[in-house]
Amino acid sequence: MDLLTAKALLERGETTPLALLEEALERARAFQDRNALAHLDEEGAKEEAQRLTEELRQGYIRGPLHGIPLTVKDLFPVKGMPTRAGTRAPLPPLPEEAQAVRRLREAGALIFAKTNMHEVALGITGENPWTGPVRNALDASRQAGGSSSGSAVAVALGIGLASLGSDTGGSIRIPAAFNGVVGFKPSYGRVSLEGALPLSRSTDHAGPIAKTVRDAHFLTEILAGESIPLEGPQNPTFGVPLDFLEGRLGVEVRRAFQRLLEELPSLRAEVREVSLPLPGVYEVYTRLVRYEAARIHEKALREHPEGFSPQVREALMAGLALTEKDYRDAVAEREALRLQLVKALRGVDALLLVFLFGIMVLNAHLGYAGFFGLAAEGLLRLARMP
Repeated sequence: MDLLTAKALLERGETTPLALLEEALERARAFQDRNALAHLDEEGAKEEAQRLTEELRQGYIRGPLHGIPLTVKDLFPVKGMPTRAGTRAPLPPLPEEAQAVRRLREAGALIFAKTNMHEVALGITGENPWTGPVRNALDASRQAGGSSSGSAVAVALGIGLASLGSDTGGSIRIPAAFNGVVGFKPSYGRVSLEGALPLSRSTDHAGPIAKTVRDAHFLTEILAGESIPLEGPQNPTFGVPLDFLEGRLGVEVRRAFQRLLEELPSLRAEVREVSLPLPGVYEVYTRLVRYEAARIHEKALREHPEGFSPQVREALMAGLALTEKDYRDAVAEREALRLQLVKALRGVDALLLVFLFGIMVLNAHLGYAGFFGLAAEGLLRLARMP
């Protein structure tokens, strides 16, 4: 069941918050082997679900998410729950609750669990020696992707109806792709990260993982505190950087993407080839993220380095070795790359990419990047993937 369907059932009196929670808990027990959850407050959640159920019966609605069970990635502090961010290293001081979590609560959400993640969000596989690997929802022998690993797996398996994740370099979009759900990375700063454990302050984003595009849009409006258009232009023009994609696609992904490109004109969308000259983008990103992440965890690196797993510690130490000049140069290079991207987007409404196992849309005018896995209900209602 998707979030908006559950919301409609609640409004019609055909289910209750307690029933929705019980279903989520049953799914959590059934799929313990996937290791999606970092912390589950079952007793507290049941008590809150009972309160929400009684309020609903009395006609009192806290907000648009009244009684909807959600999970939260374990780098967002949640009142009454521990925050470990998948590491054994001490974390910098964090508040009792992150602002994005407060927004969900104020909207009536039932936050019942926190999800496992790649250690301190510095990785994209979901493999974690401290908490154990999060396993793929579709095939437990495969990776879940990361760093919002448990969030994507929980949503895919029905352990809650959606989840709050974070994305620096793919951490919402990659696990969404791997597990066949919808991940959305809103514009920088649109969803508050106040109170959350940062990885890279200039690059981090917060956003939802959900079953459908409409669920993701609905949650983003609540998290951002503003109305966000869902519909695109009547006759959109998609730019496709075939040169950038050359050699990057597997056979089946290429076939699916080609079918999409062939279908778009019949849906009143134009497809135009564009050039995407972004040399060195990954190297610039790596310098930025490692430098900023190392400063966030500098005290723990110096005093308790053993608290980080070897791979994460190595990356953080490499960031600690970067100078301020290295960082300033990377910031300047990022700005140059950004201007090149703006130029590449001229004349198109969005950039259409294949990103691992799904489609990424970079909107040229509204200023957002959204990722939609193969199981998504649609691509801004313009095309459907099989």
